[in-house]
Amino acid sequence: MHAVATLLVLAFSPAVLPAPRPVPQAAAESPSALEVAVAAFEAGEWQRVLEVAAATPADPTEAARLAYLAGETQLILGRSEDAALSFRAVLAQRPAAVPAKVGLARALTNVGALDEAEELLTAVLAAEPEDVGGKTAMGLLLARRERFDEARAQLAAASKLAPTNAICARAYVEVLLRAEDDPAAAAVAEAFSKAAPEHPMGYFLLAVVMEREGDDEPAIEQYQRALAVDPNFLDAHKNLAILCHTLSNTYQDKQRTRMAYEHYERYFALGGTDAQLRATYESLLAYKDQILGS
Repeated sequence: MHAVATLLVLAFSPAVLPAPRPVPQAAAESPSALEVAVAAFEAGEWQRVLEVAAATPADPTEAARLAYLAGETQLILGRSEDAALSFRAVLAQRPAAVPAKVGLARALTNVGALDEAEELLTAVLAAEPEDVGGKTAMGLLLARRERFDEARAQLAAASKLAPTNAICARAYVEVLLRAEDDPAAAAVAEAFSKAAPEHPMGYFLLAVVMEREGDDEPAIEQYQRALAVDPNFLDAHKNLAILCHTLSNTYQDKQRTRMAYEHYERYFALGGTDAQLRATYESLLAYKDQILGS
């Protein structure tokens, strides 16, 4: 299961966007752009999703669904301004699409447009008080405003409603760590791992908590377990690259140094956009052969 596969439940809920029109039998053998994009999303082929979505089809239903999928992909890649545009394109066609409103709020939160994001989420939760995506996004927004008690309440409620929701679990752990409540973050990571024992997000969250506690070797093992399930888990590659680089900052540990290079390379190959990480990676790249002795 891909780390973000649960997004598809929101993306293609019939209550949000109408179902695609029936395809004539003669054309059934050729997958639609939407089907290609969904398959790419489920496989973590982020660049492919964006390529397919860029060729907007004439069918407005399919165009809206592709725009939503593009927005979720852009959030994963850290391209929040682009994601906001994609979600606005969905809402231009489907003003009542709750997942697109939530996605837009998440993108706006990331770029610091907190007032607009809070207005959106307040309206969503007034209409749908138990919407897990809305509560999760509101928790992240409140944490951004450093209203941690309120953020925790929203995320605790969302987690109770959907204990196997990977996005909610990740947000909850990240907010608890920002609030410097490491024991609570560890408890949430453990609870999610038990609720969804084979989900890559469980391994990832355990790794994040272990790394925070200074348990670097167990953290590396958990990141690797996450990648064994989902080889395209973007932030697992990112965190592993940084951790392995930190542990081998004198470049004497060839194994760790090699791992750092491998995960930097994979992160950027998948479309990662962290500018600071790019600068670090490029500063190392010129010395790769010298450092590794290859």
